[in-house]
Amino acid sequence: MLTTSPRRTDGKSPGSLPTPHELAALTGDRDRVIDLIRICSLLVVVAGHSIMLTVDTSDGAIRLGNTLGDVPILQPATWLLQVLPLFFFAGAAASTRGWMSRGDDTPAAGHWLFTRTQRLLRPLGWYLGAVLVVLTGLTTVGLGAAADVVARLGVQLLWFLGAYLLVLAVVPLLQRIRTPQHLVVALGTCWGSTAVIDAIRLTDGPSWLAYLNFLTVWTIPAVLGVAYAKRILHPATAAAVSIVFLILDVGLVHWGPYEVSLVTVPGQQLSNMSPPSLLLAGHAIVLCAGAIAVRRVPARIADRPRIWWWVVLGNRGAMTLYLWHLPVLAAIIVGGAVAGLDRADVHSASFPVVVGVQTMLLLALMVPVVAMLSPLENRPLRWWDDPVARRSGRVRDAVLLAVLVCLGVAVLMVSRYGLLGDGIGWLIAAIACAVLARCLAVRPARRERPEPLTGDDASLQVSASRRSTTLDGSHRRRRRSTSSRFSAPEQPSA
Repeated sequence: MLTTSPRRTDGKSPGSLPTPHELAALTGDRDRVIDLIRICSLLVVVAGHSIMLTVDTSDGAIRLGNTLGDVPILQPATWLLQVLPLFFFAGAAASTRGWMSRGDDTPAAGHWLFTRTQRLLRPLGWYLGAVLVVLTGLTTVGLGAAADVVARLGVQLLWFLGAYLLVLAVVPLLQRIRTPQHLVVALGTCWGSTAVIDAIRLTDGPSWLAYLNFLTVWTIPAVLGVAYAKRILHPATAAAVSIVFLILDVGLVHWGPYEVSLVTVPGQQLSNMSPPSLLLAGHAIVLCAGAIAVRRVPARIADRPRIWWWVVLGNRGAMTLYLWHLPVLAAIIVGGAVAGLDRADVHSASFPVVVGVQTMLLLALMVPVVAMLSPLENRPLRWWDDPVARRSGRVRDAVLLAVLVCLGVAVLMVSRYGLLGDGIGWLIAAIACAVLARCLAVRPARRERPEPLTGDDASLQVSASRRSTTLDGSHRRRRRSTSSRFSAPEQPSA
């Protein structure tokens, strides 16, 4: 961890954030493309949710709809707006770079996954606590319609964290990908398994089988993320792969059973998202292979110090941005309704103006919201964030890995059922799995230093709290000219 000294010699006030050029020097060893892709994909998701959401509050009820369901001609736009595969791609690439930076001193898979889970669940805990408080308050005062919306919509996006945990669980296994042949086998296995599962479930097979696609489909961007980090796939080859699968996806829509929308819309006969379909698997390949093909373009963009400065700050609160944008959007819509701005009729002349203005307002408001709440995401919690050893016995590590996989499944189920009925049971199961995982994770021996996150495996953290500025794990190869201006004791990363 890099910490600035309160005694500055460059004339700046203690605790001030580094300038864009200072930050560029401090983070010189990071792959900036990964961080740029991660934050940009989240911003597209945030904007997409605002654009697609319709709300009808007539007759005292709250009815949520989807612009794409009312205007089907817009559904092809989801092939541009559905960019979450890029987040999985970036996460696997960053994890792989961190894994490779350890050399032969690689941690056990279960304990490595728990260190990732510690950071993922930290902001989730704060968010769920707030949702439960609001839900309890609405129920107490008799606002049943609003409480039902909060119970369902408040946790709907948690499917992403559940799927992300499942994908991270296979990242250690994916480190065996070292050649283009390995890459072909891994991609073929995931895409082919998805095709078989879809063929079975679409011919009166068991419906539960489709949920295996959460692992097979979302592992595809992780496979390509590993390939990107290890420079296995040449950009020209990646471009060819992206084009081939784009043509294949068009064929699946034209001649196959799949619908064009890559997000779930009302009236859809076959969702491509829940559970994921073969069409979404192909889309993931198109996006991620395309990202590898055009890598030089985002690299040039991220090399600009001012852009990189915003990328760093955005990544510091990435989970805060994802979790809290729907509550902020809800507040904006309620405020608009009070002011007489209707968001129910997509065919009205004012609808695109209202949605456009509210979307821009949402993106603007998320800047101070993330600035205010992201310290909760980055501040270690007592007991939960206690140090974790690199490895333990094989049996214990395997049990820990299995418990974390069950945690991912439980989070997926909470997002499906909401905080109602079976959803409460799944929430209790998720909490139990998290507590059991913390108990199973071995603490380091006294002579062993806690394992620091290295390189791109570390999260970017830049904080002016407590009169300090910190960047976790990203200072190891910083420029000497900059390091002379900072006091940088070598400390383990939280």
